[in-house]
Amino acid sequence: MKNIQLMFVAALCGTVLSTFAEIVIKPVRTPSVSTNRPGIIVPGPDGGGITHEQPPQVIELLDGDVLKGTFVGFDSEGGAKWRHSAVKTDIEFMTDSLSKISLFPRPYSGASSDNTRVELVTGEELSGELLEMNNRHLVLKAWYSRNTLRIPREKILAIRPASAEAGVIYEGPSGMEGWKGQSVKVARNPRIPPPVIIQGRNRLGGINFGAGKEVPMPGGAAQGWQYSNESFVATRSNSLIGREMKLTDKVNVEFDLNWRGNFNLGISVFADKFDAYSGNSYMVGFSPNDCYLMRMANNVQNNLGRASFQDLRGKTKARISVRINKEEGTIALVLNNRVVKEWEDNAGFAGKGGNVSFVLLQNTYAKVSNIRVSQWDGKLPSGEGPQKEGKDLLVMRSAGSLSGELLGILDGKVRFKAAFSPEPLEMTLDTVARINLADTKFEKPKLGLGDVRVTFANGGQFTFLLENWGADRVTGLSTVLGRVEFQPDAF
Repeated sequence: MKNIQLMFVAALCGTVLSTFAEIVIKPVRTPSVSTNRPGIIVPGPDGGGITHEQPPQVIELLDGDVLKGTFVGFDSEGGAKWRHSAVKTDIEFMTDSLSKISLFPRPYSGASSDNTRVELVTGEELSGELLEMNNRHLVLKAWYSRNTLRIPREKILAIRPASAEAGVIYEGPSGMEGWKGQSVKVARNPRIPPPVIIQGRNRLGGINFGAGKEVPMPGGAAQGWQYSNESFVATRSNSLIGREMKLTDKVNVEFDLNWRGNFNLGISVFADKFDAYSGNSYMVGFSPNDCYLMRMANNVQNNLGRASFQDLRGKTKARISVRINKEEGTIALVLNNRVVKEWEDNAGFAGKGGNVSFVLLQNTYAKVSNIRVSQWDGKLPSGEGPQKEGKDLLVMRSAGSLSGELLGILDGKVRFKAAFSPEPLEMTLDTVARINLADTKFEKPKLGLGDVRVTFANGGQFTFLLENWGADRVTGLSTVLGRVEFQPDAF
């Protein structure tokens, strides 16, 4: 029987009578066990005991209201169904009231052959096993789709063939968990995880609805690094954010960087202190036109050399990679798949820890995203080289790149017509690092009425008109693929 108390308190102050009433249903308490229904607790791979409890899923409305619980389903007419442990029946939200839904799928653990990445002209990405490509379509076998995907060639910007990639140490960010910094702030309610991109290994999944609001970027008054939309953003000098990782002897630290105007960024690696200027570590610093390597040993700094380059002039974004070979004492800076400088420490490797940090070294806007730290095979890329107008560009994993025409891909083999060869060249797909297709340009993606932008559990985002989200399938229409049927656990 619920404890219901009705209390009236009267106090006489002069000639005025003040009263208030309070109804206490039950004192607020922290439950000793989870009250969420199945879907939040994830059983182990063998179907036995619980291995971990996932954070609650979150639905966010256009007016900013949020609610934890479990996503049940969606259809274009009825809206979204939501389950909460404190409500007897499922809640139905109207479609035009929704902004975002944050999901928590199981980590993806598919085969390496499923990891071919197809970059679309919209900036979105699909992954899977590349079965065939001709002059009209690319055929992709995707674990998350009930049917093979036929992607029109003119909608493809680039292809990154699958490889037997080394072990992944970290991918993110998907939140602030594990990160620490100086004056770090979170741009969202820290108790509510935002929908993230997903490159499935222990990341979150999410749905962005077409009517959703964009989260504003942090302004110039922000202190330290902020987390917002799968990115870390900073505007003030000496902002530092980092985390400890299990770094291997050969490691690749890579990320996307966006900036405005000039910038100066430092990446601290193998640090034994959470401080870029003390202890034992290395810091690679770079700006749009030069770079340097700082060696820190027993709190003593030593500059191991600078180098100038033109790669980033006139640009506002780039893919950055710092590759460290602890055994050989070498550190290389790679910009957009081109090595701009490799240093060698002849005095012995100084780093004694596992901290990786990002340090903004001047007042400017900088955004770090798509961070990936992985084991490295010790090989440096040869660079893509310029892509000629009207020509496809094929970048090899070992050395060099070829300009010409991609004739097709079938049975794991690539046929390519290079300018220097009278006969088409044939090579296995695993020897190719990237293929940039000719005459394709980036198109800014748009969310129309009824469209959703989903994030796959093994990486990449995709936009389509959502019709129905049920227990066994997700259906909709895509301007790229036509009718689509996805597996619900793909997100």
